[in-house]
Amino acid sequence: MRGFDLTFDARDLKRFEKTLDKMGKLPQKVVTSSVNKGTTIVRRAVRSEVPVQTGALKRGIIRKAEKTKVKGKKVNDLMFDPAMNDIFQKPIKNPGEAGGKSPTGYYPASMEYGFLTRSKGGGYSYVPGYHFMRDETEASREAFNRTVIRDAADKLEKEWVKKHAT
Repeated sequence: MRGFDLTFDARDLKRFEKTLDKMGKLPQKVVTSSVNKGTTIVRRAVRSEVPVQTGALKRGIIRKAEKTKVKGKKVNDLMFDPAMNDIFQKPIKNPGEAGGKSPTGYYPASMEYGFLTRSKGGGYSYVPGYHFMRDETEASREAFNRTVIRDAADKLEKEWVKKHAT
């Protein structure tokens, strides 16, 4: 497993910390809107790299929020829209022939990870995936972090002014 480096612009982080100290606690609406704004950046980056034939794969990438009882936590998941499974799931002609057990194939997974296909001389060959989700998510990690921290600091300052304005 690869290690990940996380770097921030320290000025934004210091400003965020000072504003958070003034407020006392982090309002959930600030967390939610900041993470949503950052996730939008990642989603746009992923959608820009989707291999396009009909456009359904690009339209099918959605953001889904994780449900949690922990205050101050927000997790968004980029996933393929389950409402589009009638488009994404295709029947396999001979299920189990190449080792799989499912009678249907999931198109987004085959585009991301690759798939097996019959070779001309007999046997099977592997068609590599595009890894558009993995690569673009990694590439936009820094932009996500910067956006979330900057937006949260701005919104916290506005909340503090709204609470303490005379």
